[in-house]
Amino acid sequence: MTIEQLDAHKVLISLCNEDMESFSLRFNTLSFCDEHSRKVLVRLTQLACVKTGLQLNKSAVLMEALPHQSGCLLLLTVLEKPHRKVYKVKRYKSFPCFVFNSAEDLLSCAESIGEFEFPLHRNSLWLFEGKYYLIFDYPVLHKAAKGVLCEYSKESERTAVSLSRIKESGKLLYKDRAVEGIYKAITCG
Repeated sequence: MTIEQLDAHKVLISLCNEDMESFSLRFNTLSFCDEHSRKVLVRLTQLACVKTGLQLNKSAVLMEALPHQSGCLLLLTVLEKPHRKVYKVKRYKSFPCFVFNSAEDLLSCAESIGEFEFPLHRNSLWLFEGKYYLIFDYPVLHKAAKGVLCEYSKESERTAVSLSRIKESGKLLYKDRAVEGIYKAITCG
């Protein structure tokens, strides 16, 4: 067996047929899925690191096995970690959803909110199982607007999955700015 460092990130391990037999390895079963092979390959990697001074430092290692007449070649390549910028994305688990039992309650609510001119953007209106669902695409509502909505409807915090069910099985009545659109229809009509 010979261990040779090719460059700063690559090491070549050459195993002859006698080495393969002494380690009880066969090229066609050489895999990390095989427990015995995995143990031997990990031990060979450790030995190569000690002999060459190669540092792994929790880096990913690519191991390639290449057959040749008198045994097997193992090429170890230490993959450099790309320097990535980490972003934290806030994911809200639920979105405000208000359930109206009747169209009359919905119209009264839209009229009250329209008179106060609360900024309510990105909301849609759905009809599902005989009830009207006003779904907001953002997690926080204006406190006063929420008070008016709760006066005419029942607030129902919904997860993305339950909202998807309403959107898949229900009927879309108003796509965007539903409250504003209903208020304009009431006052202009």
